[in-house]
This record gives sequence, C-alpha cells and structure tokens, in this order.
Amino acid sequence: MSNSPQLSNRQRRILEREAEKNRERAAARQATTRTPFREGELLFVARHPPPDYTQALDFRQPPEVLLRNPKIQQRILKKGRISEYSDLFGVDQDPKETPQYAYLHEDHPGLVYIPAAFTPEAQRSLIRACLKDYSKHPNKCSLDTHYLVPESGLWQLHENVFTGKQTLDDPSVYVPKKAKTDDKAQGYGSDDDDNDAPEEGKKSQPSVKAPSVRSLVPIINGTPSVPDDVPKIDPEPSNQVPILPPAQLVRKMRWITLGYQYHWPSKTYHFDQNAPFPEELKTLSKAVVAAIDGVGPYPYAADDFVAEAGVVNYYQLKDRLMGHVDRSELNKDAPLVSFRQPSDSAWPNLY
Repeated sequence: MSNSPQLSNRQRRILEREAEKNRERAAARQATTRTPFREGELLFVARHPPPDYTQALDFRQPPEVLLRNPKIQQRILKKGRISEYSDLFGVDQDPKETPQYAYLHEDHPGLVYIPAAFTPEAQRSLIRACLKDYSKHPNKCSLDTHYLVPESGLWQLHENVFTGKQTLDDPSVYVPKKAKTDDKAQGYGSDDDDNDAPEEGKKSQPSVKAPSVRSLVPIINGTPSVPDDVPKIDPEPSNQVPILPPAQLVRKMRWITLGYQYHWPSKTYHFDQNAPFPEELKTLSKAVVAAIDGVGPYPYAADDFVAEAGVVNYYQLKDRLMGHVDRSELNKDAPLVSFRQPSDSAWPNLY
C-alpha cells in the first residue's frame, strides 16, 4: 500500500497546469534550436514509425532499374568517360570503352550523379590521402576540440603502432587531452577569436553574444552571416574525454576541414584562416565540373571553377548523414562537388 498522501482535485489540477507549463516552456526552448532537418533526424533515429524509403533514390541499382522511374534521366558525358578529364579517376581497363552516364532527377534539377567515377586503385589512393595526408595540420579536425593532436596527424601514430614501430607501452602514442593542459583552450584550434581582456590605453568594448553550438545564425542573402563585431567562439574542450590508443581514437575522428577553415557553430567560414587546398582535389573537382558541362540545367565554366574549401567526413558503419542545406558558400552559382567512397572509409565533400 502506498504511503503517499492523497491529492485533492484542486491539487491535481494545479500540478497538471504546472506540468503543462513546463512542457510549453520546453517546447519553446526546442523551437529556438531545432530545425525541420533536426526534427526529421530525431524521427528517423526513433524508428517509430518506421522510416518510409519508398521515395528514396538508390543509385546503386542498375540503369535498367533506375530508368523505370520516369523522373530519372540518363545523360552521356561529353567525352564519354570521366577519366578523359583527369587520370586521377584512374585508367579504365575495360576494352569495350563503354560510355559513362550521369543521372538527373526531374524533382531535383541541380543534382547530377555520376556512379563509379573512380577505379578501385584510384579509390584506394584517395582514401589513403583522406586518412593520412589531409588529416595533418594546418587542416583542423574534430578531435582538435578536445585533444592536442600532433602536427603530423593521428594516422601516423596509428600506423606506427600497427606496424610495430611503437608499442602501446610507449606513452608518446597517446594523444593528451587539451583541457588538462589548457583549461581555456578555444575549441578545435581557432586562433582568430578576440581576446576579451582590454589592452592598456584602449576602452573596453561592450560584451556581445558569440554564436554557440546551438545558436541560430541569421541568414542574409541566402548565406549564414555573423556580424563583424561578434567573435566566432569555438566549443570549449572537455576534460571528460578518455585517453585512448590511436586505433580507437582515430575512429572518433569525424571530419577534417580543408582550405578555408569552417566555423561549425555558426555554419560560416573563417576567411582569415586558409590552409593550402590539396592540388589533386582541385584537379578532381574541376574535372567533374567540366564533365557535366551540357549535362545539367545550370551551366558553369570549368575554367572559372576553383575549389577553395572542403570537408572530409569520416563515417563508421552506424553513422549517418542527415538532411542539411549547404549555404555557407558566398558564390551560389558555382557547383558543390561531392565524392563518396564506398564502405565506412571516407567521404570528402569539396566546395
């Protein structure tokens, strides 16, 4: 038998009203931070009701199956095969020299999809570069928020342990936490944040609210914009992250930013932080723009296209890429070029 006191009808009504107010306040807080994409993601993750894939585009299907959909169109690349635009896609050994197709969708006129653009050898080369070369400084990675990642990157440590050059008994193979050595470190390595302490002889500026991880940045002319007097503050490092062997820590790496560095909280670029953009990725992305000339509805001269910023996203088997809008670029006419590699290796998105 419960010993809790019985509530009167009036007391129950008061508690119900308080609970309703709490729900309304919680909903109001969520409304300021949740976008429709975020709501869709939460629904997808919950799996209740089960996701509906009937309208999903699966370009892994053979052409004869894809073209059963009357909204999908097939186009032949101008030079027949994309490898004609750059040998970085690999040399196709197919003696038949069959043409390579691009696919368009009536409901998504800006989408041009080219399947199997790389040969297996070229895929391995690009994956190797994404894991080993592009993950080095001055490019920033997601682990820079919480760890003092060495200049040579994390992959070299992983490779040294895997090949036996170093053992797990060697303390130098463990990447130290940033919060332990510098409690005031600013996130993933941003060095353009203003110093709040006024210099001698200067007037103290009024404090302004910097964009946080959950803040919504105003959209001006279709692009997220942060006022010049608002510093782009990076997330603070956490002292709760674990110290892990390289093989485990490398699987926690989620992204690398190339070229102009990206400020994730505000979805804008650090235009004063520009790391050298990989030349092979410049060549590949320009080749794609040239290959789709005359294929898509929005022509763009390949000679005018220059890749200046990009993201390498690393996915594990259970990871997912949810719906989002790429609108951080100032040039809205230039194509967004995305290369997807198979399995859970790497997916570099080049802008």
